[in-house]
Amino acid sequence: MNMLKLTQEGTRKLENELKELSKRKREFRHSPDKDFIINRMNEIESLLSRSLTWPVVKESGYFVQAGSTVTIEETVFHERYTYMIVHPFEADPRENKISVHSPIAKAALGKTINTTISIQAPNGSELIYTIIDIQNC
Repeated sequence: MNMLKLTQEGTRKLENELKELSKRKREFRHSPDKDFIINRMNEIESLLSRSLTWPVVKESGYFVQAGSTVTIEETVFHERYTYMIVHPFEADPRENKISVHSPIAKAALGKTINTTISIQAPNGSELIYTIIDIQNC
């Protein structure tokens, strides 16, 4: 069984959701949503039992991995973007948290600083970035 890596925020959200569902389980015992709630509780318990929580402190990393905060620079316009690579459950582009399954994460995983990565855009063009910083747990 593979261990999942979750941020402290992600672990806390799952634990809070589980507590809330547990409190409300009685309310739903005669509801058509009962099965959904029980299944969701089982899913959360399974996720938590197979997960590790990343520490808050980050330090310079040698290569990109799940849990890394990576800064990339677009090679033409020199715009910089910083993303945290997280489990798909926690992905939230508005908070710059991208899934390990996203194109950027897939291209960056295992790479080091000053490595150039390319991503195929949906329109067929190629986006090229350079990894300029890596922070790992």
